Amino acid sequence: MTSRVTLFCEDRGHELLVRRLVERLARERSMALSLDTKSARGGAARALTELEGWQQGLRTGRLSGTPDLLVVVIDGNCMGHPAKQREIRALVDNAVFPRLVIGCPDPHVERWLIADASAFHRVVGVGCPRDPDKCERDRYKQLVGEAVAGSAVVLLTGVMELAPDLVDAMDLYVAGSCQPSLRAFVDDLNAGLTQLATKVAADTA
Repeated sequence: MTSRVTLFCEDRGHELLVRRLVERLARERSMALSLDTKSARGGAARALTELEGWQQGLRTGRLSGTPDLLVVVIDGNCMGHPAKQREIRALVDNAVFPRLVIGCPDPHVERWLIADASAFHRVVGVGCPRDPDKCERDRYKQLVGEAVAGSAVVLLTGVMELAPDLVDAMDLYVAGSCQPSLRAFVDDLNAGLTQLATKVAADTA
């Protein structure tokens, strides 16, 4: 039995990372998933506005197709991932989406790319940038970009092209130990997938 997972992300870079992480965790559990993205363009405000509109359509019956698991990923933007999670959770109706996972890279998703230095070195072929632990706009994007510029890797659109390969290479325990916002997301995602697996087992018993 295939479970349906729907993603709401603020941009394509977030989607590349989150999609591969969901796929990896599902594969490790031998779970069959149907994974679709409802929003991954236009930033956080647009993603949340589209989520609210879709939620209202599902609530009223105007739309159909409620997923088994909803995954929302929006940057913490210096708010801190717990506070940002609470802000997003307040927008979601549990009656419509009973299984919800929220990821909030703190402060920005590019920081997750350097969460496992060994994985970064294996994928990019150069040393991993040192995390400055600062909340500055585009700081982590710049750090990764500068590291890649000294490597043989060619990027066509930006540093988030690295995300799928880095997710595959990561030791998630190490990465989560370095980045608490990533650890929280992986833990919550694992819990959500466990709930889906339990539901599938009950439905097929």
